[in-house]
Amino acid sequence: MLYVMNVGVEAGVGGWEPTHLEALGHSASGAATATSVYWLMMTLGRFLVVPLTLRLSDRTIVIGSCLGIAVCLALAAVPGFAIVAYAGVGLFIAPVFPTALPWLHRSVPGASRAGAYVFAASMLGGVAFPPLLGAGIDVAGAGSVPVLIFVVNALCLAAIWHIVRTEAARRKTEYAATG
Repeated sequence: MLYVMNVGVEAGVGGWEPTHLEALGHSASGAATATSVYWLMMTLGRFLVVPLTLRLSDRTIVIGSCLGIAVCLALAAVPGFAIVAYAGVGLFIAPVFPTALPWLHRSVPGASRAGAYVFAASMLGGVAFPPLLGAGIDVAGAGSVPVLIFVVNALCLAAIWHIVRTEAARRKTEYAATG
C-alpha cells in the first residue's frame, strides 16, 4: 500500500503541478520548467540519500521523507512558495521507493520474495491516482492540487504507521516467545 500511494504522489505531482502553477499565474513554459526541476530534484535526491543510508535506518529515512513531502505539499498551497515546495517534494520523495524495499524485507516476514509484486502493485498508484486527482480538481479547482496530493501522502503516512505497529507487535511476540 505504501508503494501504491507513494507512486500516486509522485505521478500526481509530475502530472498536476503544471496545472496548479498555471492557475497561480505562472506561464505554461514556467510551469513546465518547474516540473522539470521536480524531476531533477527526484533524481538528485536518489544520489543524496546514499550517504544517509550509512547513518540512518531505512525506517527513519522513509518516515522523514514522507513527513518532508507533507511539509512541502502544505507549502505548495501557498502561492509564493509553490515552485520551491514542489522541488522539495521531488527531493523528499526520491529516497522512499529505493529505501522502503529493504525496510519492508526486514519488517515483514516472507516479504523478501515480494519485490516483484511490490513493483507491479506500485504501478497502480501511477495509473489510478492521476485521474482520481483530476476528478477532484474538476470539483475543487486547480488550486486544490497540493491539498489533494497531500491527502494521498497522508495515506502513505498511514501505511507507514501500520508497518511500524506491525513491526513492533512482531518484535513483542518474538521477545515473549524467546523470553
